[in-house]
Amino acid sequence: MIWVVLLLVAPVESLKPVILVPGALASKIEAKLNKSERSHFYCSKTSDWYTLWLKLESLLSPAVNCWADNFKMEFKEGVFSNTPGVETRVAGFGESRSLDYVDDGHHIVYYKDLVDSILSQPGAEEGVTVRAAPYDFRYSPPSKESQLYFDRLKKLVEDTYKTNGNKKVVLVSHSLGGLTISTFLHTVSQQWKDTYVHAWVSAAGVFGGAVKEIKVMVSHGIVNLPDFISNRLLHRDLARKIMGNYFMLPRYPIWGKDELLLQTPKSNYSLSNLDQLFLDMGVTDGPDKWATVRDASYTGDPGLKTYCFNGKDIPTSASFHYKNQADFPDQVPETIFGDGDGTVPARSLHMCHKWNSTVKVTEYSGPDTGEHDKVIQNQDFIKNVIQIISEDNMNI
Repeated sequence: MIWVVLLLVAPVESLKPVILVPGALASKIEAKLNKSERSHFYCSKTSDWYTLWLKLESLLSPAVNCWADNFKMEFKEGVFSNTPGVETRVAGFGESRSLDYVDDGHHIVYYKDLVDSILSQPGAEEGVTVRAAPYDFRYSPPSKESQLYFDRLKKLVEDTYKTNGNKKVVLVSHSLGGLTISTFLHTVSQQWKDTYVHAWVSAAGVFGGAVKEIKVMVSHGIVNLPDFISNRLLHRDLARKIMGNYFMLPRYPIWGKDELLLQTPKSNYSLSNLDQLFLDMGVTDGPDKWATVRDASYTGDPGLKTYCFNGKDIPTSASFHYKNQADFPDQVPETIFGDGDGTVPARSLHMCHKWNSTVKVTEYSGPDTGEHDKVIQNQDFIKNVIQIISEDNMNI
């Protein structure tokens, strides 16, 4: 009987530390202003550090105009950066609780349930056993900011390994965090991975991009709020200025070069003429922005034990259609649906299924358990993570 109990509760010495990597929109970004002029008479020119992302009230009119002006990026000579007078930083790197919620008001739960479960294990310690690695999701590889993040993440893994008595780390990622980790792992040696990382748990990885990003760029923006609450076209114009949105566009060869992504009465747009789509929707620097990130990700075999979790059987954007040319691009197009998790198409999610390093694939059917953002709060997913960090004593 004692032996059975020991199998069910992982001994303190066997619990492996966890590093959490979030998806887009889940990291807290802070800003400090020292601007020469105001975008609107009611906007501040200067400030001490404050939460830029996310305070829900900042998305409401008219405050959203000030927020957007500080959140947007400029693009010069092939480089994305903050606009003049805006300094940013990411809060909570290395802490346990900084990814519990998406927003400051704690209305949108993120990793909280998973962190609670990990810290409830015998011997788990806040700030030691589980640590967060948030990043500024506006940037992506190959930016200098992404390289600095990879350097910080590498050091965090090494420090967490040492702090936990030389126990290998389990990386847990969600959504864009999966593509981020996949690209990061390509920058470190196999010896480093063998030394410091026990396994990688990928949830809802957007490995091949998402067709939804086409609508985000064309007409919609990243914030899905009614126009009477927040200006949709303002969010659309902002999305066109964010590097990370270009990074998440569908990619070849996961999508064929001539596969339809958006259709109007005058044109069919695919990866082969995506540059023309940018020009037709009025984003003259869109082709250069896309070229900057188009080949910057890595989705080959990660070279370490990998567990893939994703949703399925949920209508997911596969392409978009405008019936009337006059509606393009300012009106919202009709969506043609395919399979996926409601955000990421199945073919993008399934890239990790094909890796030789993947030891287990788990799929959750339907929106209650498999929806893109619900996967990491799924109790079966959380149970699996606990088993993985305790797997010297459990079979999963």
